[in-house]
Amino acid sequence: MAVVEAQETRVVVSAQQERALPVVRWIEAAWFPWFWMGVWAVMNATDALVSWHFVVSGGALLRSSGQLGGLHLYATHPELQMGPLTFLVAAPLSAIPEWVSGLLASVAIAAAGPLLLHAVSRLPQVNVTARQRGLAAVVLMPVWAELAIHYTHLDDALALALLVAALHAVSRGRAATAALLLAASADAKPWALAFVPVLLALPRERWQRAAWSWVAGIALAWLPFVIADPATLHAGRFSIPNVASSSLRPFGVTSPETPVWDRPAQVLLGVALGLVAVLRRRWIVVPALVLAVRMLLDPGTYPYYTSGLVLATVIADLLWRRTRWPWLSMIVVAGLYVPRHLGPLTPTDAGLGVLRAATLLLVIAVTLGPDWRVVARRLTSWVGDAVSS
Repeated sequence: MAVVEAQETRVVVSAQQERALPVVRWIEAAWFPWFWMGVWAVMNATDALVSWHFVVSGGALLRSSGQLGGLHLYATHPELQMGPLTFLVAAPLSAIPEWVSGLLASVAIAAAGPLLLHAVSRLPQVNVTARQRGLAAVVLMPVWAELAIHYTHLDDALALALLVAALHAVSRGRAATAALLLAASADAKPWALAFVPVLLALPRERWQRAAWSWVAGIALAWLPFVIADPATLHAGRFSIPNVASSSLRPFGVTSPETPVWDRPAQVLLGVALGLVAVLRRRWIVVPALVLAVRMLLDPGTYPYYTSGLVLATVIADLLWRRTRWPWLSMIVVAGLYVPRHLGPLTPTDAGLGVLRAATLLLVIAVTLGPDWRVVARRLTSWVGDAVSS
């Protein structure tokens, strides 16, 4: 009994000492995610707004009335791989200089990082501690700053923000709202189509309403373009280089550009694995699966891809795994983000491709594999039975 009390006393003292560390108090503070985002935003500010011109030029073309713009936009400019909702959201910024609009957009996207983390931690029936939220911020904000400041990819940020809003709606059983939010996510960035299995987490009697709402939301945004110019349907065939460090190359896909089957496979495999996750009652990991599949099968290795995956793995860490440390997110950052910043120690392109594929396959394996908590309980029970016998 005395030994147990002494052990408990040491645990309490150790916990108090740990809380006394300034860095721990900082991480637990409500202001920390904002501070950490600010630090990384400043670090990215020297090379900012790299992709903002796509939003500006695409918005201008969409507002034009010529045969190369308007509803012919995606047929004539398939390189604009962002949905019409992105241009609609950016429209109020069209009257000001490009650098000013880009600055405003980058600040807004950067601010969305801490806000989305807060929104995730406030999902119903979830108890996220201040320390868990702070540790999640440590891994999320560096990659989110790259999306917001360096690239300023409004389309990805919109798709991810709408996804988080949809998770809230699903958690509250609001079928039509959840479906329209997921549709809007795809209307901002087409790869978000694969998030649709999340709707199956709703009560079965609401599936039909959710399905029709989702289809209506997709049709409202995309059907006018298809009717005006059926060549819009071929916009998904736009190819980018299959870079030497892509995760396709370790699987033997060595074509110089995007294979014709690649983009449909990203969506279909993402949906299929998402369905498996829902059947395993893990609907909250669907975003991580979808984004891991998308990156695994993508010929490009743009760094901003990682921001969406880290947000999705943070969701999985906080809401499904519920560990103090965001281990899955840390693995993603260690496998996809850190190796690009090692200077002379950076692996070769082939090595980066293998590391990328291994990291993404690990995300898929963890989110679909055995639940470690169930395994731990079974092992404990087995050991207890073995000892007692």
